[in-house]
Amino acid sequence: MQEDPDGLTGKTSEDSHVLLAHIMSEHDTNLYGSIHGGVVMKLMDDAAAAAAGRHADGPAVTVSVNRMTFLAPVKAGDLLTVRARLARAGRTSMDVDVRVTAERWNSAGPVTEVSTAHLTFVAVDAEGKPRVVPPLL
Repeated sequence: MQEDPDGLTGKTSEDSHVLLAHIMSEHDTNLYGSIHGGVVMKLMDDAAAAAAGRHADGPAVTVSVNRMTFLAPVKAGDLLTVRARLARAGRTSMDVDVRVTAERWNSAGPVTEVSTAHLTFVAVDAEGKPRVVPPLL
């Protein structure tokens, strides 16, 4: 572990890793029979916020979605796995990379990458003001 000028001990991206799994239901489908992109986006933002909060040792808020791609449709009955981890830490901001895969939850079918994203968060204190985060090792 390494201490920075602010006296914070650095962390690795593995320290912030978050794994979220969710079985998608017909409740979240659109008129085309696939899961709404917004439902997938919410899961990605949830996982990314948890990763940022883990790194910051407290709350972090979404500042921007810098990139988000949808590579394949998600269907009802798919087990979505969302993986998020820190990619960069600034003084108060953090970039988080997210990768989403889907597989049929009740079979040994293939795992397909369905979405990726890169989001930026800022750590906040109790008053909602930006606060310093540990360096990323």
